[in-house]
Amino acid sequence: MRVFRRALPVLVVLVAAAISLAQQAPRASPAPEIQQVERGLRPPVLLKGTNPWTIEERMRVHRVPGVSIAVFGSGKILWAKGYGVSDADTLSPVTESTLFQAASISKPVSATAILKKVEQGRLSLDKNVNEYLKSWKLPENEWTKKTPVTLAELLSHSGGVTVHGFPGYAAGRAVPTLVQVLDGAAPANTAPIRVDSLPGKEFRYSGGGYTIAQQLLVDVEGKPFPQILSETVLKPAGMNESTYEQPLSPDRLRFAAAGHDGSGKPIPGKRHTYPEMAAAGLWTTPSDLARFALAMDKSLEGRPGGILSKEMAVKMLTPGLGDYGLGFGTHKRGGAMYFSHGGSNEGFRCLLAAHREKGYGAVVMTNGENGDQLMQEVLRAIGAAYHWDGYPAEPIEAAKLDAAALAARAGRYQVSTDEILTLTPKGERMEARPSLQKEFELIPLSADSFLRTDADVRYVFSRDSSGRDQVVITSEEGGGEPQTGRRVAETVRVPADDLEAGRLDSAIAGYRRLRDANPNDPSVAELRFNALGYALLTREDYKPAIAILRLNTELYPDSANTWDSLAEAHMKKGDKKQAIALYRKALETLARDKSPEAVKEGVRTSSTAKLKELGVDKP
Repeated sequence: MRVFRRALPVLVVLVAAAISLAQQAPRASPAPEIQQVERGLRPPVLLKGTNPWTIEERMRVHRVPGVSIAVFGSGKILWAKGYGVSDADTLSPVTESTLFQAASISKPVSATAILKKVEQGRLSLDKNVNEYLKSWKLPENEWTKKTPVTLAELLSHSGGVTVHGFPGYAAGRAVPTLVQVLDGAAPANTAPIRVDSLPGKEFRYSGGGYTIAQQLLVDVEGKPFPQILSETVLKPAGMNESTYEQPLSPDRLRFAAAGHDGSGKPIPGKRHTYPEMAAAGLWTTPSDLARFALAMDKSLEGRPGGILSKEMAVKMLTPGLGDYGLGFGTHKRGGAMYFSHGGSNEGFRCLLAAHREKGYGAVVMTNGENGDQLMQEVLRAIGAAYHWDGYPAEPIEAAKLDAAALAARAGRYQVSTDEILTLTPKGERMEARPSLQKEFELIPLSADSFLRTDADVRYVFSRDSSGRDQVVITSEEGGGEPQTGRRVAETVRVPADDLEAGRLDSAIAGYRRLRDANPNDPSVAELRFNALGYALLTREDYKPAIAILRLNTELYPDSANTWDSLAEAHMKKGDKKQAIALYRKALETLARDKSPEAVKEGVRTSSTAKLKELGVDKP
């Protein structure tokens, strides 16, 4: 590690030099909008008097070696351009033809192929998937006996299917067959893909579901998956540089970017292989994904050049459970509806977003682990330059409120049974601090409306039907349901207040009361306590962390993960004897644990490894 830290500044300088050289190459003067984008990267809220960033500045800050962008609208690609390098070792520049891993953007492209086969009468969205599967069957259990899984449920992440995502296989590692992935059999590195909850009842993102759909399509068509996708979607959409080949052929490998870690260093072997092609296997360019989005727009309008019928395209973008349709996510921004999908493979991050009605949008692809934030900054710059709905073009100017107006909004507002938002005037602005969280700043837009400076989240003050002061919190970028907080007296306390003040007995008693009053209260959910305990552990607050995690084992004794987490807390504290006993308890609990198989397998792996680390050879 010390060697790498010394070499890192050189790597950053070399990458920056390559970017600079690429910028100096003779080229036609870029369109004004391109310049606005390149010089207009911005945070969620750009305040008047502050300057936006250049794309090169933010690439250096985020340590992302390469970025490729395509912007589309009016039925065509408006422009496409690459920045930086595709490989920090070779310093080869990113061009419009550089291939990136699309990661989970593979899903809507795969879903389109399946929906096309539905239109052709080859498949049905509503039949039991086992009627189509031949080389492998989804094992029947108590859930599937009640409700068989359908293709519609697989595509909309509502089939009750396990395995969220896939890590891929590093260069030199054995790559499993698709059936081995489905069964979690060696050399697969993920758990078996199974149904562990009632299909059709809830949204739960599952790359495993798309892997089942991949096998189904191969079984029905009798062809390799890359060939099916090429014939059904890629060629019809004009995506001539794209492929689902895993790994890439030598001819295409010449144009492929390398993945990079959070420090900007190429990952070992440059890129992982993903046999889970439908979920994560597409290699493509932003221009090709823009062509796909344009084909989707034509389908929605019923115009020539679309891949699906208008009826099927509308169905694909109609939200089911949650905000996800049959392959795309949907969200509102500024009252406008967008459809989108992100992607995250080892060393790659990418994003496609398009306006549902007006057909404009953009694709941003990066070859760095830290690309997520950079992509959002780029997308905001594009939205501002092209005046997209919901993307403010001009910086926001804060209102000037006097001390009395600020004081009128200050106070404590209860947002949930375990969160109070405390607002305190600070100069001309307001400091906000939720329970157990860091403070942040609010700027006034008016006497009744404030805006968070580090996120596009608005706080609007009013009175409820009883005349009580309240604040309604809405997120422009994050979506989700608005939250309402009502003003409470200084004497009102929630368990989080006692926890923060070190009153552990009172905090634990408070959480027990919340659980007794409503077992389904999110404030006392297992995952919430687990996250809270780990947050305290990162601050080395061992006593409250152990108290919360112990409470989690008492409230959820049949969850092996609660025991594993408590064991880790004792291990970090240095209590080896207690840690060993608790890791053994975690393994014993697996037999009655009703959690998803992937979660249980993670606990089994973690507890076994930690016991060996603690000197226990036979758990």
